[in-house]
Amino acid sequence: MKNLKGINLAIIILSSILILTFGFCYMQINNDKIAKNTYIKDVNVGNLSKEDAKEKILNEYKMNTITFKYNDKTWHINPNDIDTNYDIEQTIDNAYKVNRSKNIFSNIVDTLKSTFGIKNQISLIVDCDEAKVTSQLEKISQEVSVSMKDAKLDVSGNNIEISQDKAGLQVDISATISNLKKSLQKGIFEESLVIIKVEPKIKKEDLKDINTLLGSYQTVLVDVSPGRIENIKIATQRTSGVLLMPGEEFSYNKHTGLRTVKNGYKNATVIVRGEAVQGVGGGVCQVSTTLYNAVLYAGLDIVNVSNHSIPSNYVDKGRDAVVSDSGLDFVFKNDYDKPVYIKNYYNNGTITCQVYGNNKEKQNIKISTSIDKVTKAPTKEEKDPTLEKGKEKILEFGRDSYSVSTYRIYYDENGKEVNKEKVASSFYPSKQKVVAIGTKKEEKPAKKEANSSEKEKNDSTTTDNSNKDSNKNEDKNEEKDNKENNSEKESNSNNNDNDLKEEDISVEKE
Repeated sequence: MKNLKGINLAIIILSSILILTFGFCYMQINNDKIAKNTYIKDVNVGNLSKEDAKEKILNEYKMNTITFKYNDKTWHINPNDIDTNYDIEQTIDNAYKVNRSKNIFSNIVDTLKSTFGIKNQISLIVDCDEAKVTSQLEKISQEVSVSMKDAKLDVSGNNIEISQDKAGLQVDISATISNLKKSLQKGIFEESLVIIKVEPKIKKEDLKDINTLLGSYQTVLVDVSPGRIENIKIATQRTSGVLLMPGEEFSYNKHTGLRTVKNGYKNATVIVRGEAVQGVGGGVCQVSTTLYNAVLYAGLDIVNVSNHSIPSNYVDKGRDAVVSDSGLDFVFKNDYDKPVYIKNYYNNGTITCQVYGNNKEKQNIKISTSIDKVTKAPTKEEKDPTLEKGKEKILEFGRDSYSVSTYRIYYDENGKEVNKEKVASSFYPSKQKVVAIGTKKEEKPAKKEANSSEKEKNDSTTTDNSNKDSNKNEDKNEEKDNKENNSEKESNSNNNDNDLKEEDISVEKE
């Protein structure tokens, strides 16, 4: 019995302690004070209200001038210029939630920990406009960055020289901003720039095996509008100086980027659904076509190529390569054992594309095309009531369709054919011809004046007959006079007939 009483007493005591503890913690959680032993950096804000804690922190921590350092250089920035400051409100709120952000049992445990001396460390929240900080760091970067240089091929005649590569230096802006925030949280306003080394993409060592021209091709501009020339310059520059290691692929669209005004491209003639229209980036297809032919002569593997919907005026059918932002791309692969180097440039109306590689991989190649099928353009006739009947007028010129095969033929050193491969099949769809057919009827000439003359003639004849009847019984002299009068009237009648013929002729000419 004594043991049972002892156990009951212990349970009562323990329950009382738990109830008191729970009540104490509950009161702590539901008051307006921050949990005890809560620190913001080095400042104890425990057991303070939010307003008291805020005032205490504001007195201790204020944003000062921010300084960036690199070697012996320093740059000072006013925090207001980059919208950077401490978010005291959010910081205090985080401190207040130390024993209030979880479930009731976890909150009680956290309250007990802080009550018995366990520290709650809260970080200062830094609020900054990263875009403005980035802008400032980009300006600083211009002073400390060193441009990286790729090794390049310098060609003079048949002589190929390789320029030395050079590593560069640049500011790692993202890492620098991250470190700055951490320092500001600790009340430190000085930060060293994070500088990284930029290795060349193409090193001299990579080009040591490139010693000859594998393939080259040129096309001449027919359209020399300023927009087209600018687009061609951009496309040749962005696709030039490219090193392809064995097994690597070259994507034309990847190197040129989207043909947009933002990317520097201008308005020029482009082909859209078989029609020549104005669009951004016109001309880049002539560069892709020129490169395609250089790659054909170099013997590289053609991964993807498509032809235009209209035959090009700068290259034969079956030898063009269309590209577009909607997905049409020209892709080829370096299937050799040595690297190849692409060099493209524009000069005085001519595009030149060259593929360099190792002399052991140079091949004797010819390109031929075969027009397999030609289908005449269909003709559509439209009636035209304004055009004279029997006449025709072309409203839209038609275009025949063509099916073309492109072959790459390999020859040995003696000029003997050793291999022939079909590299592409091209189809250029026809375009309908539209012809206007005249339906206008010919107008008949007017006869009004001719009928009037005929009436005058009839009236004259009637008068003559009347005169003859009234003068029957006259003497011979009067008959003679009448004969003379009749002769004169007949002469007038003949003159009237002549006038009618001239009028008829005049009407026909009109």
